[in-house]
Amino acid sequence: MSENIQDLKQPHHCFCQIPAEELRYWATLRYIEKRPTIELLEQAQTLHDKEVVSIVAMLDLDEKTMLELMGDVDLPEHHIIQCREHVRKMVLGG
Repeated sequence: MSENIQDLKQPHHCFCQIPAEELRYWATLRYIEKRPTIELLEQAQTLHDKEVVSIVAMLDLDEKTMLELMGDVDLPEHHIIQCREHVRKMVLGG
């Protein structure tokens, strides 16, 4: 991942706590249109949108890094991992 990981907003919500249409919107921009996460963070107008962009960016991080960055999410690690896989399939089709 070429973006600076420190620029990501640490999420306070799990993947499953964000409406699917919001995840799809930002995931399409990031992974289909190949727009950099930093650009999307600049485009996001609210703190909520910035958090969703950061959550979407977690889809392609290794598990250890993703869990470190999602440390403020008050759910068990196995839940976060399973939700990420579900959302990855839902929004990216794979």
